[in-house]
Amino acid sequence: MKLKHIMLMTVLYIIATLSLVILSNQNILENDTNRVLKTIDQIQLFLEKHPDNPLPANFEHLSKNTVNSDTKKIKNGAAYARSLDSKDITVTSPIFSEGQIDGYLKVTENRTSTFFTDFAIIIFAIIFYLAVAIQVLKSAQRAYVFRENTVAKIKNIERSPLTQSYLMNENDDKITTELNKLGEKIQKQALSHTEKKENLYEFIEFFQFPIFIYNNKGKIRRTNASFKNEFSDTENLDIFSPYADFLNFLVDKILHPDIQEKLFFFEKLGAYYQVRITPLPDLDSRFMVTMNDVSSYRRTVDAHNAFIANVSHELKTPLTSIKGFAELLETDTVSPSETKNFASIIHKESSRLMSLVQDTLLLTKQNQRIEKKKLSLSALIQNILQSSSPQISEKSLRLETQIEEITFKTNEQMVHSIFENLIENAIKYTPAQGQIFVSLHHEQDKIIFSVTDNGPGLSEIQKERIFDRFYRADESRAEVSGTGLGLAIVEKNVQELHGTIDVVSILGKGTTFTVNL
Repeated sequence: MKLKHIMLMTVLYIIATLSLVILSNQNILENDTNRVLKTIDQIQLFLEKHPDNPLPANFEHLSKNTVNSDTKKIKNGAAYARSLDSKDITVTSPIFSEGQIDGYLKVTENRTSTFFTDFAIIIFAIIFYLAVAIQVLKSAQRAYVFRENTVAKIKNIERSPLTQSYLMNENDDKITTELNKLGEKIQKQALSHTEKKENLYEFIEFFQFPIFIYNNKGKIRRTNASFKNEFSDTENLDIFSPYADFLNFLVDKILHPDIQEKLFFFEKLGAYYQVRITPLPDLDSRFMVTMNDVSSYRRTVDAHNAFIANVSHELKTPLTSIKGFAELLETDTVSPSETKNFASIIHKESSRLMSLVQDTLLLTKQNQRIEKKKLSLSALIQNILQSSSPQISEKSLRLETQIEEITFKTNEQMVHSIFENLIENAIKYTPAQGQIFVSLHHEQDKIIFSVTDNGPGLSEIQKERIFDRFYRADESRAEVSGTGLGLAIVEKNVQELHGTIDVVSILGKGTTFTVNL
C-alpha cells in the first residue's frame, strides 16, 4: 500500500473519530436540555398549585417585562432559550397565562461531563488503529517474503532446470505449484534427449552445488566437483552413515523410485540441504541426487519467526494493560482519583506501544537508496545533548565532551538515530551522579564517535548479544524504560552506512561504544 493511501485513510479515520465525538457530545447536551425542561414543567405545575412557595436556589422567576437576550429569543418565537458554560446549563422558559406570556422561569443546573465518553472513544479508536496497522505490517511482510521466494524459485529454474524445486513453502499456493510443474516439464524435456542423457555426467559438472548419482546397489557412480569439495570423493553411500535419516531416505528410493525432495540438517557440517532425488530409468536404473544449501534461508526464516514472536510478546503486555484499565473505567465503582490514575497508565502504555511500533518499522525498513548530504556532525551531537539535558540534570550526571568541528557527507536521519540512541543508552544506564564522556574526532580517513559511561558494564556473554533485538542484559536493565530495539537499530544503520561499531565494557566500571564511519 502506498504511503499516500495510508495517509489518506488515516486522515479519514481521524475525521470519522472526531465526528463520532461531536455527535456524542451533542446527544449528551440534548439530554441535559430535555432534563432541565422537564424540571421546569414540574416546577410550573407546582407553582400553579402553590404560588406562595419559595423557589429553589437554582430557579429564578423573571417578570414578563424582563428584557434580555433570552427573553428576546422567546418573544421571537423560540420555545425556550439556552445558554452554556463549561460546567452549567441555563434554560429560560416562558410562563403562559390565558395564551399570553406572564413571566419566565430561569433554571441553572450542572452539565453532564463528556470527558469519559470522549476519552473512551479516542482510546478505542487508537487501539483499533494500531491493531489494523499491525495486521497491515504482517501482511506486507508475508507478501515480501512470498515475492522474494518466488523470484528465487524462478532464478533457480533458470540456473538449474534439473533441480527446480528450491522454494520451501508450507502452503501449496498456485504460483509455487505452477512453477514446480514448469521445472518438472523442463526436466523431463532435458532427460528425453539422447544427447543430454549421454552427456549427463559432464552436464552435472556445470552446477555449483553438490550432485551425485548412485545405482540400485547403493554404489555412487558419479559426483561433481562441488560434492567432492563439501563431502569427499567416494563410491559408497556409507559416507552418509553419520546421517541416518538421509541414508534411509536414499535407500528407500531404491525400493520406491519416484521423484521426491526433503529437507535435511547435516549436523557435522552445520548446514541445511534441500535434497531432491530423481530416478534415471534410462541410465541403468540410477538415481540423481541434487543438494541445495538452504542454510541461509533457514536462518532467515528462523530469525523472522523469532522476531515476530518477540514483537507479539512485547505488544501483548501494553495491550493487556490498556484493555484491563479501560474495562475498569467502564464500571461505576471507580473513583475520580482512580479514573485519573487509570487514564495516566493507559496514556503511558499507549506511548510505549507507539514507540514499539515506530522502532519496529524503523528496524524493518528496507533502504533501497541512501541519500547523503554534507552535515555538521558536531552541531548534530550538540543538539542531541541539549535535548537530553533534562534527563542529565534529573540524574545529576557529569557530562564531558571532546567534539571536533567535522563536516561529513552522510544520511542525516540514520546518523542522528545512531548518535541519539547511544547517548540515550548511556544516560539510562549511568547511575545518579555518574559520568558520561562523548567524543567525536578524525582519525586518518575515518570519523570516530564514542560514548562512555560508568554504568554496570557488560559480561563477555552479554556483549555478544547486546545488539540482538529485544535483548536486555540483566534484571536491572529490564527496569529501564525502552523497547529493546535501540542498539539493534544502531547496528543496522551503521552497517548500511558501511561503518563498524565496537563495544568495550568492564563489569562494575562502565561501557564504551565506538562507531567508525
